[in-house]
Amino acid sequence: MSDAIVSLLRRLTENPYLLSAILSVVPVTEIKGSILFAAATGANPLFAAGAAYGSSFLLCFILTFTVPKALRTMERFPRVKKATSFLTDRMTEKADKLIAGVGETSEEKRRNKLIFGAYAFVALPLPLTGVWTGALLCALLRLDRKSTFFALSTGNLTAGGVVLAISLLAGEKAAFVLDLFLLLSLGLLLFALFKRLLKKRKARAD
Repeated sequence: MSDAIVSLLRRLTENPYLLSAILSVVPVTEIKGSILFAAATGANPLFAAGAAYGSSFLLCFILTFTVPKALRTMERFPRVKKATSFLTDRMTEKADKLIAGVGETSEEKRRNKLIFGAYAFVALPLPLTGVWTGALLCALLRLDRKSTFFALSTGNLTAGGVVLAISLLAGEKAAFVLDLFLLLSLGLLLFALFKRLLKKRKARAD
């Protein structure tokens, strides 16, 4: 699987580090997938991670300012809101769980716990837990810009560090690790879709 995708992506550019920088800002791959793709091509994972960190750091800054505004804009257009409900509903559930888990505490402690929760979400080295969904989570938690940027950038740094370590340990088996990442991404996406369909059927039945 990965060989075919890598060959396809190489048509965009033969430079694996430029490719890593590009893939790190794509919602599906982000920094985790970009480092694995670069390692699968035989590129130096350290240099690939550096390129990925640079572009994804800029992405964190952009999303910090744009996602809250985009979320408010979607509220005005029911069709757009319905089309994106798959993602927003999922993240709203996570935001509600985080808020409920904070409990009764001081405003400062509450804020710190929410920031840590957002950081931990982005830091997970798993598909669908990157800065794109993390930015949406921060917006739903109503975190300020400084807190949002901190959670996104440090979480992204942690996730990228874990995947970089895995790539270095995998060595020549990096392509196999990439296959696992792609299969896991597909599996999680299908599971989320299936879960949403079940909820819709249950709501209609009720």
